[in-house]
Amino acid sequence: MASTIGLSVKIVPWDDQAFVRAVEAARDQVHAEGLTINGPRAAARAETLLRQAGYPDACINCERTVEEAMAHVAHWTVRRDGPPG
Repeated sequence: MASTIGLSVKIVPWDDQAFVRAVEAARDQVHAEGLTINGPRAAARAETLLRQAGYPDACINCERTVEEAMAHVAHWTVRRDGPPG
């Protein structure tokens, strides 16, 4: 899908298919809303959408180096059950 070229997503847990589908739907929704998919605002909006979809502890960590930000690349770690620890 062309909309996610600059974004890699790690989903925890990756084997919860309903959660994976919810993450994909949230990612697609923020892109449809016109947010830059690899930016922190998109991650924050996707986190809100996941919580509204029934995952109240969902959290997204958006990571990118300066070079990645300049290249419009980011990495999301999406956790269903909140941050580790």
